Amino acid sequence: MTILIGTHDGVGDAALVAEWDALAARDPDATVFQRARWLGRWESVLGAQRELRTRTFRRDGQPDGELVGVLCETRELLRLPSGPGELLRLAGGDEVTDYLGPVAAPEDRAAVADAYVAALAGDRGWDEIVLGGLAADTGWSALFADAAARHGLTVVRDDVEAVCPQVDLTGGLGAYLARLPGRMRNELTRKARKLARDAGSFEIHTYAPSDTLQGIEDFLTQVQSGGDDKAAFFGRPEMQQWFRALADEYAADATLRVHRLDIGELNAAMTVSLVDARTWGLYNSSFDPTLAALAPGMVLVWELIERAADEGCTTFDLLRGDEPYKYRFGAVDREIRTLTLARR
Repeated sequence: MTILIGTHDGVGDAALVAEWDALAARDPDATVFQRARWLGRWESVLGAQRELRTRTFRRDGQPDGELVGVLCETRELLRLPSGPGELLRLAGGDEVTDYLGPVAAPEDRAAVADAYVAALAGDRGWDEIVLGGLAADTGWSALFADAAARHGLTVVRDDVEAVCPQVDLTGGLGAYLARLPGRMRNELTRKARKLARDAGSFEIHTYAPSDTLQGIEDFLTQVQSGGDDKAAFFGRPEMQQWFRALADEYAADATLRVHRLDIGELNAAMTVSLVDARTWGLYNSSFDPTLAALAPGMVLVWELIERAADEGCTTFDLLRGDEPYKYRFGAVDREIRTLTLARR
């Protein structure tokens, strides 16, 4: 297949965004993080120091050919022993974007990867490229590495950068519970019972789309009360601006959802979720540290898993990080790989 590569400033115009969304619908591994809406917001809030551009890949080498691939990258200065250089990265930033990488149907990925690396090999303007955030099971890292060998580039790094633990909800809640080891199921049930017994009662509050921004404000207030590294992270003005921007972008269509577990008048735990297609992603969470013995955060996530299953989601993705609590829900790691390329 002959591929024509196009280059667009930012995420391109409305026509390209519409094509991009249609292509993402055909890519079983495309996530909310790899769509124009997310990357456009990231560029406006957090990507100001980087030049973002979008590469398009069209079938049959024609400008009006079918769009078979989209990839967003950024350019920035790189300090080298020999002097300044240029670094390319996949756009999105791993602080806030859990999955990075191209969008393409599985049958077109090899051709897209080869065309992209061939274009890199012919471009003398860059010194190093970091292809991070690639879910291993999509095959992108292997395809890029194979293409690098064909086109004379060196693989400087090829390893696992993180994991995203996932809960399999295929078959619904009953099937998930049947797969969950009995000791885990019993432990989670006990936590919910203990919370109800010792706290008197608890209630799960779902913020309506019109109240999502208030939910984000409540979440930011709670998460900054912990006095730990997470509190410091959310104390950064740009991170607060980012979460408010997400509410502005994703509240109306219920992609972004905020939940709160109340014990009486106390805000005991909160979650911020991203629900896209059939995947419920737990984007962030917090709890009142003074109530840690009651495990309100665990109980809230347990409730969300049930809701995700009821909505027909087939995956509950706990996203980046191997925190021990995630595996108490029977989550299994999805590896995220980084591939760094340089010239020979």
